[in-house]
Amino acid sequence: MSPATAARQRGSGAASLRGLGREGLRQSAGHLRAIPFTLAVLAAFLITGAATGSFLAGPPESLLDLASVSAPELKAGRWWAMFSSMFFATNLLAYTSAALMILLLLGLAERQLGTRRTAVFYFAAQFAAVTLFLLVTQLARYTDDGWLSAMVDARLMGPYAAVLAVSLASCGLLPTLWQRRLRTAVVSVSLMLVLYVGHAETVVGFAGALAGLAAGWWIQGDKGTLHRHRSTGRETRNLLALSVAIFAVGPILTATVRTPTGPLALLRDVVLNPLPTLNQLEQNCGGTIDATCLEAGHAGFAGPLGLALAVVPVVLLLICADGMRHGRRLALRIAITLQLAVTVMAAVYLSLFARIPQYANRPHTGVMGSGIVHVLPLVVVPLVLVVLLAVNRRQFRVETSPRARRALAAVVGGTWLVLASLYTGVWLAAGGMDRDGGLLGLAAELSRQYLPLPIPGIYSRVFQGRDAVEAFLFAASGIVFWAVALAAVWLVLQRRLHPSDAGAGDRDVARSLIRQGGDSLSWMALWEPNKYWFAPEGRGGVAYQQHGNVALTLAGPFGPAEFHGETAAGFIQYCAEQALIPCFYSCTDELWPLLEDRGFRRVAVAQETRLAVRSLEFKGKDWQNVRTALNRAKKSGVHAVWGRYADFAPSVRAQLSEVSEEWAAQKSVPEMGFTLGGIDELEDPEVLCCLAVDAEGQVQGVTSWLPVYADGRLVSWTLDFMRRRGDAFPGVMEFLIASAVQELRSSVEVISLSGSPLAKEEATVADAAGDEPGPEALARILDVVGKALEPVYGFRSLATFKSRFKPDYRTLYLFYQDPLQLPAMGRALSRAYLPGLSVRQSARLLRTLVR
Repeated sequence: MSPATAARQRGSGAASLRGLGREGLRQSAGHLRAIPFTLAVLAAFLITGAATGSFLAGPPESLLDLASVSAPELKAGRWWAMFSSMFFATNLLAYTSAALMILLLLGLAERQLGTRRTAVFYFAAQFAAVTLFLLVTQLARYTDDGWLSAMVDARLMGPYAAVLAVSLASCGLLPTLWQRRLRTAVVSVSLMLVLYVGHAETVVGFAGALAGLAAGWWIQGDKGTLHRHRSTGRETRNLLALSVAIFAVGPILTATVRTPTGPLALLRDVVLNPLPTLNQLEQNCGGTIDATCLEAGHAGFAGPLGLALAVVPVVLLLICADGMRHGRRLALRIAITLQLAVTVMAAVYLSLFARIPQYANRPHTGVMGSGIVHVLPLVVVPLVLVVLLAVNRRQFRVETSPRARRALAAVVGGTWLVLASLYTGVWLAAGGMDRDGGLLGLAAELSRQYLPLPIPGIYSRVFQGRDAVEAFLFAASGIVFWAVALAAVWLVLQRRLHPSDAGAGDRDVARSLIRQGGDSLSWMALWEPNKYWFAPEGRGGVAYQQHGNVALTLAGPFGPAEFHGETAAGFIQYCAEQALIPCFYSCTDELWPLLEDRGFRRVAVAQETRLAVRSLEFKGKDWQNVRTALNRAKKSGVHAVWGRYADFAPSVRAQLSEVSEEWAAQKSVPEMGFTLGGIDELEDPEVLCCLAVDAEGQVQGVTSWLPVYADGRLVSWTLDFMRRRGDAFPGVMEFLIASAVQELRSSVEVISLSGSPLAKEEATVADAAGDEPGPEALARILDVVGKALEPVYGFRSLATFKSRFKPDYRTLYLFYQDPLQLPAMGRALSRAYLPGLSVRQSARLLRTLVR
């Protein structure tokens, strides 16, 4: 490369960077111009704090009447303090947090609501939140509550309640995905602060969040869209993981607060410190039970290493939250187990309170009632999380392989065995049998090293008369054990780093066989939670799901075409050996001669639409709709963007999630699976995506295309994922499919628009017996269900849409042996298509079908 060329390239690169910098500055300037009220509030907040010297330790005492609001001040007629208090905070951290909240949350709200409405909502929200706070604390005083009643005369300052309220009010104008995420995050964080920190500022902030939530629903109702949004399985996992992560950091948060008073502040002593014994409870609690009376037991660990155990449950739950995002069942089970453990330990707290003699004899006193009020949430909150996770357990389909589970158990169990044996040897050598009461004393000390259990008598003498080695092992064994356990769990749950999910190896084998041959739906065999049966010597395979005793296949066999019959016969034999009912679903008539000889019957379940793309020209009257869509896209600046999901920019992937969530929110039952893919299935690196993107970079619609192989060659593509933005231009899907025809005709001769489940023109019945009523009955059932589901999922409308492209049709069948097995097959199909359908959702779907 010549020096001149290099210099030009350097100059071009520098010019590009300057261009990007200027573009970024223009965007930032445009954003700031759109939020004048936010900038004014932020400037007033910071200038007031600087002018009064309030940044470090809050406003001076002489300004408290102006800088804070309380019930006595309002009674004295200083109503303006309700609003002037919004421009002060208590310390530097509070000022920093409030400034960021104003800039980010209030700025977001102003862009959605507009300047005038934001200003009105901002001050109205402050009035509503303070009023609600005062009402609740006054009621708490009359009920002799020991927590909220102490806040009756509390001084409130800061803009937290107003900012949270306005941000949640603006949610009603956000896309479905982001309004759900923002609501979940803001409500969860504000509730967590109330439960763990429990200061007056957190309570009034939560009151503001509730007021904003109501305002957001009111704004949504104004648009005529007020209803309970349904989310996709992917987003449900994300929200559950977010909730678990937020409540996981609560105990650590209480450790950073000087005097936490919330109902869950006591959980700090469950998670961060050893539980006190009964004697220590009686000694420390005295005549008053409050959030600070359980400070005993800090000497349970030796040295600074003991503090590391404080973060073990938090880190474990955060690891599980990340695993839950990826649908890992093991992560769900660990999270449930840990929350149940916290519930049990919190229940131990309740029993300890009940055993304190001075309170047990007078259980109905206000003090005891206050203690129960403080401790009871420790049991209720983790139990609610357990119920929430258990109810949504069907969304977590990625099972950890038995080999990975065995390895995890071996590493964790082996580490514990080595550490426990080492400590036991030292303990015995030091005379522990006589010193600590024999084997029960040893069991108590071993338990205390790894679990925060209240072992009576341990704390006061655990380090008395111990040598340095024994004391160090007591303190360090738990740290070493949990460090190994956390690392092992993290490695197992990180499927990107360690392919530990069950069936990962089988999916790799299935992928290689599908590349050798399959039909239009064969690539769907690689989706969760399909299992595989492989023919001897790897000549072919069948993907299936087992529901009850039905082995429901997804399409026909895959692998070299000459072995398809042999593979089907082997799978039938396997089902016979395992007492399973074979049910070949969405298969072509390729297998019919073989299966007919074996006494199978068949019924049509879908019509696959196929396009011969190389001979397809959008000319003539029949193609007017497609040409109109192409012309409208051109005039609107919309163009087709092809690529792999992983290669798209994060902003584009976020838009795809928005489009998918908006679609799912319109359904009254969960998204379907089996032969219908979602966002998760787009992550396959061999799946092609086609996006309709406008001139501003907004995704108007998306389709995905699955590869089809024959004899080791790519011969076709199958349409799978189809989503459009609610406000997309009319004809966006016609534009996307027409773009696919133009793009893919250079590499293949035929593409498939797939089949629409339960949306066939006419049931094609071929029954060997001729007079058996089974197939006709099943066909009628499928036809009725297809018509009933049309308002919910629109399968028949989708089939009508595909017919606009004048396709060739190929019938897809369900092959079965015994008509008496049809009810079991129907149940299997419903579980395959709607795996996350709960009893309540089933009832809702039934009501929809009846209507």
